[in-house]
Amino acid sequence: MENRSVKSSQTEQLEQWVKNAVVSLSASLVFGRDKASQIAQPLLLALFTLTANDYKKALEVIVNIDEFSVKRIFLEQFKYCYIVNTGSEDLSALVSKVDFSSRQMSDQYDSVLLKLYNENNKDFALLSERLGALPIKAKRVALKRLQSKEFEHFKRVKIRRAWPADQGKQPLIKNWHWILIFVGIAAIALTQTD
Repeated sequence: MENRSVKSSQTEQLEQWVKNAVVSLSASLVFGRDKASQIAQPLLLALFTLTANDYKKALEVIVNIDEFSVKRIFLEQFKYCYIVNTGSEDLSALVSKVDFSSRQMSDQYDSVLLKLYNENNKDFALLSERLGALPIKAKRVALKRLQSKEFEHFKRVKIRRAWPADQGKQPLIKNWHWILIFVGIAAIALTQTD
């Protein structure tokens, strides 16, 4: 009995969400698709909360929306919002905007991409399939980056001898090393004179 009331309550909440979401998104379309896309994201996050992050159930709710323009905006943002909401760090890093001219941002992006590449046995087809969870634009960027010269350079293992000058300009021999050396020489000198 209690289970039925929970299901009916959730169904009512989802119906209410659809009504409110359609009105909000329809109104925001007056200001353009970019604004509507921005408004769609928090609405989708609310939907994921209502469905307890159930991908299929949330997608079913979106597909059942009658208004085509609203449905289209929700579908465009659906995968991105789902990935961000579920907290998949690897995929979240690949859906965020990246400025490849920034060395730090490109290195972070490439390290996530390399991790996924290695997890998929360095098989491009397997990785492409895994990247299917990404929105189309993010998937294209990731696949293009995989084939770039910059990513090939990033993949190479760099072996370099660490010189003391590279480690924060620390001296090779510290003061206490000198004291030990001096004590050692003094001990040798004392044993040699006997």
